[in-house]
Amino acid sequence: MCYHIFHKLTAKYLREKYKAEADKALDNIKFYHVSGFTHPQLPLLTQENKKEFNLFHWGLIPSWCPNEEKAYEFSNMALNAKAETIFEKPMFRDGVTCKRCILPVNGFYEWHEFNKVKYPYFIYPENDEVFTLGCISDSWTDKLTGEILNTFAIVTTEANSIMAEIHNKKKRMPLILDEEGWGKWINNSSSVMEIKELMKPAPSEWLKFHTISKVISNPAKDSNYPEIIEELRYPELENKLF
Repeated sequence: MCYHIFHKLTAKYLREKYKAEADKALDNIKFYHVSGFTHPQLPLLTQENKKEFNLFHWGLIPSWCPNEEKAYEFSNMALNAKAETIFEKPMFRDGVTCKRCILPVNGFYEWHEFNKVKYPYFIYPENDEVFTLGCISDSWTDKLTGEILNTFAIVTTEANSIMAEIHNKKKRMPLILDEEGWGKWINNSSSVMEIKELMKPAPSEWLKFHTISKVISNPAKDSNYPEIIEELRYPELENKLF
C-alpha cells in the first residue's frame, strides 16, 4: 500500500502545472519522506474547488464519524482506499462519487522483501517532476469543538509488472494519473464508468526506481532529509534490480 511519500513542490510549480491558485505558504511544505501515519497536511485539488490548492490531512475520516476516538481510528485505517472495493465501502462511497481529488508528489516509497529482509525503494517519475495521485476526500466536524477536519485517502490499484516485483508481498501501487486522467478524475461530469476505467495500474514505463538507505525503515530515526532518496545498492540484490 502507499503510506510513504516525497513531496517538495513550490507554489509556483503547482500554479504552472495545474493552472490553479497555490498560496506562497505551500513553499514551506517540504517532506523528503513522510509517513501517512503522522497525518501530514498536503495540498490537493478537489472536485469542489479545481481552481485552488487547499490543505487536507492524510487519513480519511468520513463525515458520519460519531466521535473523536472513532475519528482517530478511521484516520489510521483509511490512508488508502482500494480501487476494487471503493464503490462498495460505506466510508469511501461518497468520496469516490463526488469528493475526488488529486495529490501531486515527487515520488513514493515501497519495500521489497528478499530472504525475509525488507529493502526500501524510492519510486519516481521517468519523464516528469511529479506523479499526480488520484485520491478521495471527506470533511468531518468534531461535535464537541466544532472543528472541521478536511481529510483524504490515496486510491490504490493492483501493481503493474514493476511494482509487483518491488512491492512483492501486497503487490499494490497508488493510482497515478496522466493529465487527461486527472482532469477526468476531478471533473464533476465524469460518469461512474469513466471513473472506474481510470482506476487501473499506471504503465511500468512511467516509473523509475532504486534502492535507498534502510534508515527510512526505522521510525526512531529521522528520515526527512534530502539525501534519503539517494541510491544505495545492496550486493544481495544486484541480480534483482529488475
